[in-house]
Amino acid sequence: MEFLVLTSQYLKQPERERIIMQAVIEAAETVGIERIIKRRGNVYCIGVYISNREGKSLLYNDWEKNWDQKKVYDSIMTSIQPSPIQSKSSQLVLTIA
Repeated sequence: MEFLVLTSQYLKQPERERIIMQAVIEAAETVGIERIIKRRGNVYCIGVYISNREGKSLLYNDWEKNWDQKKVYDSIMTSIQPSPIQSKSSQLVLTIA
């Protein structure tokens, strides 16, 4: 299981990306997800997905939001379904593509 963060190739938002990435890293550490992939793509706002064998699901969309890190983290955490396989990990891998 991994987080996928899609950012816009059209709109540069370094401050929003930083806030959202901090929330995603905190969520990954909380639920034991070991991999985060950040990719620029053909999107207009930042989206956070959880990806597993069955596919990917949208957890957070930053469209017209100006939320702080805690509110983004809370939104991500409420969207994650609890899983018995989730465990704390000592190593987190961040891939920027």
